[in-house]
Amino acid sequence: MAVRQVEGKTNRGRDPHHRGRNGERVADPARSKDRPEPETTEIVLRISSARSAEFEAMFESEEMPIWDDFTHRRRFLEARLVRVDGGSEVREGIQDYILHIVAADHTAHEEHDGDARFNAFLARAQRLQPIGPLVWYGRTIFERRA
Repeated sequence: MAVRQVEGKTNRGRDPHHRGRNGERVADPARSKDRPEPETTEIVLRISSARSAEFEAMFESEEMPIWDDFTHRRRFLEARLVRVDGGSEVREGIQDYILHIVAADHTAHEEHDGDARFNAFLARAQRLQPIGPLVWYGRTIFERRA
């Protein structure tokens, strides 16, 4: 196994691609147990199709500045809203949106949910939702990016 040398020290055990003797993934000791891991949240918002333009305009004017604040402070590492064009749960009269957030940690998630600006937006956005949202959050365990 090739191990990169820097100033006479190896990075064995710190290389995220390092594998143990039996090929198992070796934990990165550089990641402190005290340092929280990012948290991914996926929410399916179900907005009345007749009010989707209103929702998108409201989202852009009210939630996007919050996202700008949170991404600037690295409380959000990723944030996107996807307008659903198709899928297995498409319903007549409903425009679904997928909200994808990777927060720095669960505390950042809670910070957003407690933000007064967000709560003002949420109160208005909920009136556009004839069906409640689906919400999940957790730690990413596998990922690939191009």
